Amino acid sequence: MARQNYPPYHRTVRVMCSGRVDPLFIIEGFLAGADGIMVAGCKLGECKYLSGNLEAVVMGEVIYLVLENIGLNIKRFRKEWVSSSESARIAEIIKDFTKILKELGPLGKGEGLDKETLILRLRAAENLCKNMQFRAQYANLCKEIKKLGDYSEESIKAKAQQKLSKVIKNKLYEFEIKKLMKQGPQSLEILQEKTGATPEEIQKILESFKKKGG
Repeated sequence: MARQNYPPYHRTVRVMCSGRVDPLFIIEGFLAGADGIMVAGCKLGECKYLSGNLEAVVMGEVIYLVLENIGLNIKRFRKEWVSSSESARIAEIIKDFTKILKELGPLGKGEGLDKETLILRLRAAENLCKNMQFRAQYANLCKEIKKLGDYSEESIKAKAQQKLSKVIKNKLYEFEIKKLMKQGPQSLEILQEKTGATPEEIQKILESFKKKGG
């Protein structure tokens, strides 16, 4: 990009539009070993697909919510809106993001998570992003925000919390606890440590498993 100098550890993945970036892509990136992921799109209001980057704004706020729920620092994900003519600014943004990631440390270690717990939680997030209930509610959220026409980060964050917080937390915990229980009987303390769930949340999920016969 205009012969700018970039940090040697970054990798660029081109997509047709930032609006095509699915939450699943971000989680898969972390599973592939990335310490941080940035989505960069056209400046807001300048998308040739009209609302593509606005949809990416919604996706970003949902990713922040998922990362918070699996115990990863939300600074590991970043979204930026720049013009294709601003190569120097893009280079500075990448350098700044690289600096932040170095300060955070390797994925998981910087958050105090061992490798086993990190993979467990990322797999849970991957499973969540494929879950039809989550995807339906995520699609409805995008439609509602588009209808309202309010793409401020504060508004989207509040709507995401309201519409998706419960399903995100429940599906993550369900997957993690089921995965751990398949390894054999687990103490409440181990389930708490690995999932980050409260004893009450764990008890509810275990009871739901019994009702389902699982």
